[in-house]
Amino acid sequence: MSWRFRHSFKVIPGVRINLSKTGLSASIGGAPFTLNVGPRGVYGTASLRGSGVSVRHRFSGEPQNPVAPRPLPSRTISPLRTVFPTPHVEEVRSASTQALTSESLKELKRVIETAYQEQEEISRELETANQEKRTAYDKHFAWQNGFFLKHIFKKKFAQRKAALELAEAKVAELEQQLRLTTVATQVEIAKEQAEPYFRMRDEFSALCECAAIWDIKSHQVTDKVKERTIAETGVRREKVTFSLGSSDLIQWEHKVPHLQNINGGDLFLYPGFILYRASRGAFAVIDFHDVKAVARGANSLEERGVPKDSKVIGQTWAKVNADGTRDRRFANNYQIPIVSYAWLTLKSDSGLWEEYVFSNPERLENFQEAFNKFAESFGKKD
Repeated sequence: MSWRFRHSFKVIPGVRINLSKTGLSASIGGAPFTLNVGPRGVYGTASLRGSGVSVRHRFSGEPQNPVAPRPLPSRTISPLRTVFPTPHVEEVRSASTQALTSESLKELKRVIETAYQEQEEISRELETANQEKRTAYDKHFAWQNGFFLKHIFKKKFAQRKAALELAEAKVAELEQQLRLTTVATQVEIAKEQAEPYFRMRDEFSALCECAAIWDIKSHQVTDKVKERTIAETGVRREKVTFSLGSSDLIQWEHKVPHLQNINGGDLFLYPGFILYRASRGAFAVIDFHDVKAVARGANSLEERGVPKDSKVIGQTWAKVNADGTRDRRFANNYQIPIVSYAWLTLKSDSGLWEEYVFSNPERLENFQEAFNKFAESFGKKD
C-alpha cells in the first residue's frame, strides 16, 4: 500500500556507458524511449515494445571524428624551486564544473545531477522519518509490554500503535523512493579497450606508490638576479594521495584511478571519460578525447628533503652568482640538491587545468606508455 507521503519524485532511468574502438557513448533509459549520447551527437529512439518498430531522431550534434588524446612526450625543463606565496603568481586551477562538462556528455551529467538532487531531498526526509519512527516505537513499546496502561487506556494505546505503523510505512516508502532515484550504471568495455585500460590502471597503481606526489597550486617566473637563484620557475605545491577508488555518482564494479586535487575537484579516470568531483553537489563529466595530457621531466631545487625514490643529479647554492657559483656575500649560504622529478599536466579547452609532480620519473614514464596504448585502442575514427 502506498501512503503517498511524498507527492512526487522522479524515477531515474538506468545508464549504460559503452567504450569501443569508435569511442565513448552512453544510453539513458529504455523502451519505449532511449536517449543515446555519443561523439555524433544526441539521439532519441522511440519504440513500441514487442513490435520491432522504432523511430530515431537527432536532437543535437553533428557527425564528427573523435580526436585521440595527444601523446605524452617527455622532455627536460629548467630547474624549479619551491617558494612561498608572492605577488603575480599564476594559480593552477580548473574552471567551474558548469563549464567543464563536455558537450557530448551534458545529458549524462543532467541525469546524474537529477538523481543526486532527488537523493539529497529524499535522504533528508528519510532521516526525519527514521527519527519519528524511533520515537513512535519507544512510545508504543513502553505500553506494549505492560498490562495496566494498554488495557485502561485502550484508545490511547491504539493511537500509539497506529502512529508506529504509519511511521514504519513512511520509512518503507521513502527507502523505496531512494532506491528508485539511484542511477543504475552499467559500464561496458570492448575487449580491445578493456586490456589496455586495466593495464593503464595497473601502472597507475604503481604510480600511487611514489614516495611523494605534489599537486601544483601555482607557479611564477623567478627574478634570477634579485633572488640570486638558478631556478627559472618557482612553484607552490602540496602533497596529495593517488589511489584506486570510486565515486558514489558513478556505480561500477571496478575501482578506477583517483587523483586527489587541492585547488578544485578530485579526478576519477573512468573508461573513456573523466569525472571531476568538486563537492557533493558540483561535478563535471569530461570526454577523454577532450583532455590533453603532457608529461615532462622537471629538475627541482629540493629544500624540504629528498624523497627516498628520487635521484639527486647535482647541487647548487641557496644564493648564487650569475654564473651559478656560490655567492660568498651571504655568510649562511648553504647547498641545495637538484633532484630529478616528473611533471604531469592535464588540460582541456573547456577549462580543465591540473598539474602534478612525482618523485619517481620512471613510474610516470611507465604510466605514460600505458596511457598512450589505451588512447590508441580507441583512436581517431576513419
